[in-house]
Amino acid sequence: MSAAAVEPRASARVRRIHVYESGDRASPTVVFIHGGGPSGRMWRRHMDRLAASFHCLAPDLPGFGLSNRLASISLAETADLVAELIESRAPARQAHVVGLSYGGSVVLALLDRHPDRIERAVVDGSGVLSSTGDPLVVFGAVAVSPIMGTRPVAALLGAVGLRGLGASLRGASPRAIRRAFREGYTAPLSRRQLEAQCPTLLVGGEKERTVRASNAAFAALMPHALARFVPGLGHAWFAWRLELHVRMVEAWLSGQELPSGLEPEPPSPEAVERVLRLLARPAQH
Repeated sequence: MSAAAVEPRASARVRRIHVYESGDRASPTVVFIHGGGPSGRMWRRHMDRLAASFHCLAPDLPGFGLSNRLASISLAETADLVAELIESRAPARQAHVVGLSYGGSVVLALLDRHPDRIERAVVDGSGVLSSTGDPLVVFGAVAVSPIMGTRPVAALLGAVGLRGLGASLRGASPRAIRRAFREGYTAPLSRRQLEAQCPTLLVGGEKERTVRASNAAFAALMPHALARFVPGLGHAWFAWRLELHVRMVEAWLSGQELPSGLEPEPPSPEAVERVLRLLARPAQH
């Protein structure tokens, strides 16, 4: 996995961000979008595996990783930035997109703002519904963001087997982390998302109740969506079942059968009704 070379037609802001790259540039492109704390390096196992069949790009979004000196930008602006990256680096000006947590919210924003840039999508650990407990989670993340990248936090994450995440957080801007949680914890909703024609896999851990409800609703309302969950785990199950996550992404982007270990999300008429009610509110348009 290496840093991607600058493309002549890339915009100035695309040229400023750091992008990891693997695979043949003539192959179909996949863009991996990291969560609200790590960097593009979190996708290195995926990029190593998929390099034989795909041209893989993993940007460090503004405020994160090796792009941490850049000012953080909004969720909508981030989606626009990823769309520009696709336009400048993908030969067909279309790409598969894979996002985790905040990155999943970026993919949902892409489905709203730039659906024509997406071939196939994976949205993991993000949704458009919220619960009464969500504001407390966001408040907690914002409150601890100044220390999230410190050595003690990195050491704590390393002690529970997440050493790579700790190292990534040390390179993130606290302001970018705060903004990611404020704006990306619950993604915006639009009719364009539900009308998107690209095959979309919506996934979460079994314990992610609001994410799973959102996934169930989107699977029912989108024309080519599928929802799955991973038993016994919660948000960022990626960290505990990395090999399963890699195989899942590889299978979905290749149009193959998904690996065992992923359970079908049961239908939820209640979740569908919640999404339709949200969609009817003027503020959602």
